[in-house]
Order: sequence, then C-alpha cells, then structure tokens
Amino acid sequence: MHILLVNDDGFDSRLLHILCRAAAERGHRVTVCAPNSQQSAKSHAFTLATPLKVVKDRMEGAQDAWRIEGTPVDACRVGLLGVCEEKPDLVISGINAGYNVGLATYVSGTVGAAREAAFQGYPALAVSLEPRTPEETISFFADYAVQLGEKLVHYDAPHQSVCNVNAPPVPVADIQGVTVCPITCHVYKDGYERVVSPRGETYFWLSNEIEDMCPAENTDLDYLHRGYITVTFLAPEGCRQEDYADFPLKIREA
Repeated sequence: MHILLVNDDGFDSRLLHILCRAAAERGHRVTVCAPNSQQSAKSHAFTLATPLKVVKDRMEGAQDAWRIEGTPVDACRVGLLGVCEEKPDLVISGINAGYNVGLATYVSGTVGAAREAAFQGYPALAVSLEPRTPEETISFFADYAVQLGEKLVHYDAPHQSVCNVNAPPVPVADIQGVTVCPITCHVYKDGYERVVSPRGETYFWLSNEIEDMCPAENTDLDYLHRGYITVTFLAPEGCRQEDYADFPLKIREA
C-alpha cells in the first residue's frame, strides 16, 4: 500500500519520523510531504497567490520525502496533486505533539491536512498524542495508527470523513482499550500577556493553555482521561458516532 504522510509540526518532527518508520516496517511504500517549519493551528489554510517552494529531502523509511514551504494543507495538496506520481491509498496526518480533541479539531493543522485529503476523496487519518507520552506508547501508537489506516482503506466510512485518533499519555499496559466516541465541547482556557518593549511598542504573547479538566462524559477527552485511545469520525455533514461502532478497532497481530 502507498501511504502519504503529512503533519503540522514540520518535517523535522520526531513523531513524524517515528510514524514513517512504523509504516515502512509494515511493508508500505511511504511518501512524506511536510511543512518545512512548525505550522500548528493553521486549520484549513492554504496558499493561493504565491508559489510554494518544494525541496526534496530524506527520511528513514520513506521512498520520497519533501519539505514544503507552506501550511499543512499546502503540504497535503502538493503531495496529492503534485509530487506523487502514483496516487496514495491512504493519507495519515501526524503524529501530532498534543491532543486534537473537542473544538481544537476545528483549528488543528493536523486535522486540516487530513480533512483536505478526505475532500480529495482519499481515506484520511489524523493521529495525535500528548508530548509527555512514554516512549513505549509512542512506538505502540505509531504501529497501531498504521494498522488502523490499513483497516480504514477497506471500511465504508462516511463520505469525505476524517478518522481522528488520539492516544492517552500512559504506559501501554495501562491503556484501557479503544473506543469510537464524539468530540467534547471542550475549549482551551487561555489568554494574552501584554508586554511593552523598551521602545514603547506593545506586544501580546499567547499565555500558557490551561485545559478544562471536566469534559462531558463519554466524549473524546473524557475517555482519554480514563486511559482509552479515542477514534472520532468527522465529516462536513456530521457523523453519528454510534453508526460506526463496527469499525474494526482491535489491534491485529503483526
């Protein structure tokens, strides 16, 4: 199977490299198209009026790897409509350093890149975890994400949908299972710190994000707090998560 990998944390993201190796180890042909620099919270933004610089690079496990001077959606579009001579069977966006849950899914560049792939008619998976996740869980989740993508290719998912997956920051032995669930109405409680420079110029720095620790019961963030891997289908016309309870979540033996 041919897999296109994209992300929003940039080409040099360690988690992207781990995912690339995991896909290659499962015998897949891998193409990587990733932004040259960090592009978080870009949602579905892409470039209209200026050309996009593309530089070929190398990544362990990838047959082809490209740095894109643009947004995550730019990277996905260049991959699908430009550099991939052979169409991919699947697009995976991630692994993102930080949950993409609740209303954050609307601003996420990781989800945006996967959503663009879905709009173009490709099976699309967005995968994320917290930076404090143990190394063993990162490796486990990378392999699991590829396995889930293999199943998604053959699953009758809703039209133009994204399968959004998040992993809890716990040891593998403490993962309670995998569940299909809806997103919460969770938002980040943050703000801006006003700073005046010695020259009298005013700046506003985004303050640290403080999570709302009381998400609605049986939603993505609630399940993550309880140690579950969460799977949520997102589509333009909406999805009833209970309609996709038959999606094969169990981990297949390698």
